Amino acid sequence: MRATMGSIFAVPIITTDLAGFLEWRSAWPGTIAGTLLGATTDFRDAPYGNPTLILMGNEQAGLTPDLTDACDVTVKIPMLGRADSLNLAVATGVMIYAVTAPSRDQSTAALA
Repeated sequence: MRATMGSIFAVPIITTDLAGFLEWRSAWPGTIAGTLLGATTDFRDAPYGNPTLILMGNEQAGLTPDLTDACDVTVKIPMLGRADSLNLAVATGVMIYAVTAPSRDQSTAALA
């Protein structure tokens, strides 16, 4: 909590089980994108919608099959060399950038 510098109090946090998430998911108006080691779509090429919810699995096992099935698109973050994964926080940051960068580019173009 200390590392969030208070931002934890500005973001709504919801806790649910898989059944509750899947029920909520049916009404989600945007895209659900999940990271998956076996995905064939590069994270830079995915068709992200507006809004996009990003699902990230844990570092050891990844997304569960049920959560993978709930995704509209699954993406991979290609790795160079012999590494096969990133730290979850780093991978999440990469995904947030990928999902939000196009809208940032459009808003910047609108100001020019």
